[in-house]
Amino acid sequence: MSGAKTVGVIEAAYAVDRATPEWLDGVVKAVAPVLDAGHGVWAGLYDASRRDAFRIGSFAGVGVPAERLELLKAGAETLPYAVIERTFVTRTCGTLSQLLGASFLDTNPLVEAFQQTWGIADSIGINAQDPTMFGCVLGVPLSKRQPVSAAFGARWSRLAAHVASGFRLRRQLDATLQRGLDGAEAVLEPDGALAHAEGPATDGAARLALRGAAVALDKARARAVKTPDADAAIEAWRPLVEARWTLYDHFERDGRRYYVARRNDPALAEDALTPRERQVVGFAALGHSNKLIAYELGLGASTVATHLSSAAKKLGLTSRLALIKQLRASRALDVESS
Repeated sequence: MSGAKTVGVIEAAYAVDRATPEWLDGVVKAVAPVLDAGHGVWAGLYDASRRDAFRIGSFAGVGVPAERLELLKAGAETLPYAVIERTFVTRTCGTLSQLLGASFLDTNPLVEAFQQTWGIADSIGINAQDPTMFGCVLGVPLSKRQPVSAAFGARWSRLAAHVASGFRLRRQLDATLQRGLDGAEAVLEPDGALAHAEGPATDGAARLALRGAAVALDKARARAVKTPDADAAIEAWRPLVEARWTLYDHFERDGRRYYVARRNDPALAEDALTPRERQVVGFAALGHSNKLIAYELGLGASTVATHLSSAAKKLGLTSRLALIKQLRASRALDVESS
């Protein structure tokens, strides 16, 4: 996978000036040239915030017949929650045979229909998710059952983090009716020069962090055109800066380019934890590693570990696993009592 194609996927994730269906279509079109294994690529938006009411929203596909998209959407909406949890809630990347096992595929009538009709035996699932429980799943149908490699999973888990971040930003912009530069906390030149700042972005440390992120991002994009090193481009462009801001392109009518820094951290219900602890624990409950959480929030891995430890102590727990189990259990109780 080339650096340029990697950057193309991330750029599509942050094309937030588009309406949501067009945004989703752009993401699929950016992913298809990289992953299409002969049966197309599809994507669907979902809401898994209610355990008893999993909902599928917009669907889009490249090289996928409309009738197959309809079957995928209808099939996803009838899945038992145990399957939803193992694919949409607590996993980021893998094939259906990896995540659900051969026995599930052998006994599922929809899987059988896909194999007999289109020769599709398995599918890669890339789950762009965050603790809000809204997300975007990318599907890559395969002709045979096979696992994905650890390197593939690590790379696409990071790219999925950008898709999740872009989708979260799309929802935020729709909710506030903000467009263009309205509501942006900072606007930067590609060289990192600050053209505008307000609120927390006026703080000296924040200005330095934003400047550094803009410069690193611009250098990564320039290198990506010349090098096949996709992972270097991914590492340089993180979904959030200082666990608060997403940076993305904005073009003025004269073609002048800026980076917009807009607040885009996941908004979660208040509890005994600090906002940052809450977010870190929320990502951990999705099965994300400390390293991936650090990437998603734009923090150091040691900072993530510190937040997890602090959260566990506040809740009277002694391990990361106990913390995750309690969060998942409380989420289930909240849904059952609502």
